[in-house]
Amino acid sequence: MSLSALSIAFAALVIGLVGGAVAVRALKSGRKASDAAAAAENIHARLDAITGEMNRTFAQALQQATQSLNGTLGSVRDETRAVRDETRAAIQQQSLQMAQTLGDLNATNNRILEQGRSLDEFQRMLQSPKLRGDFGEFTLEQMLRDLLASEHYEIQAPIGRGRVDALIKTPHGSLCIDCKFPLDNFRRALQASELPARDAAMKAFYADVKGRINEISVRYVLPPETLDVAFMFVPSENVYYEVIGRPELLRYGRDRHVVPISPNTMYAYIQALAVGFRGLKIQEEAKRVQEILADLTTRFGKFQEHFDMVGRHLDNAKSQFERASRDVQRFDTTLQGVKIGRLEEMQPAPDGAPALAAPLAEMGLFKLDS
Repeated sequence: MSLSALSIAFAALVIGLVGGAVAVRALKSGRKASDAAAAAENIHARLDAITGEMNRTFAQALQQATQSLNGTLGSVRDETRAVRDETRAAIQQQSLQMAQTLGDLNATNNRILEQGRSLDEFQRMLQSPKLRGDFGEFTLEQMLRDLLASEHYEIQAPIGRGRVDALIKTPHGSLCIDCKFPLDNFRRALQASELPARDAAMKAFYADVKGRINEISVRYVLPPETLDVAFMFVPSENVYYEVIGRPELLRYGRDRHVVPISPNTMYAYIQALAVGFRGLKIQEEAKRVQEILADLTTRFGKFQEHFDMVGRHLDNAKSQFERASRDVQRFDTTLQGVKIGRLEEMQPAPDGAPALAAPLAEMGLFKLDS
């Protein structure tokens, strides 16, 4: 309903109320009945007019409101249709992406399952002590190959009366590394569901570790052929932490010069040895450079002696050249003193002797026969 229609309806209502009030007041003041009837008819006529006007106003307002509402509903309907189409397209796109994501997740799940089966097969394979030892040797060899030069380590090297899985060659002896670590009782402890069974398996595991320490100490700690220490390679980090978490095991190994190492700590040890080897290489190269410099110093001393000798010979040659130059100059001066006219006067004698014989003999360039 528009503002003008409401204003008209409100004005008509106010007029009607005022007219009613006037009529009531007239009745109370005791006017005549005819005046009251005329006033009542006048009021009814005005009320009818006001009612008709209000009906027309309300009808127009209702029509305008209906038209406006229809237009608004059309706009809302169009916007709703557009939003619905956009929503449907977005839902379809999301459905396609979701289907693609589910396909990728399915493929990833299949790969994870395959890797899990491969890992289970690998774990079953490593249950054999022989295969587990071979795998530890392979891992250790790869680490040594990546960090050290081939001349600094050896795999399955002879030591004493047996062979060690790997050794690192140092200037002070070989460092032996053993890879055969007992894991059976540790695995039983992990699989045990009851505490007594687990404690019994762990005690057996600790006894196995001590036995392995004794064996490594007897076989691979053989100074001066080896260093006064050997490494016990533990192929699993959780097992390694279980070993170093027992102070009595560490003390037992320290007393027998056996150090437990894991793949991570082994990498750190080998890296430190690699740095030491590089330092030794630099020291050797520096020593060789010093020897070369000493040899060059000796050679330069001899060269200086020869150079000084050449200088002395050059000085002597210069002196001889200057002496010869002075002799040539004197000889040239003598020759310049010989006049052609004098030579003409000195013709051969009647007996056939040359006329130049006497002057040349005087200069010491010709010898006269007596």
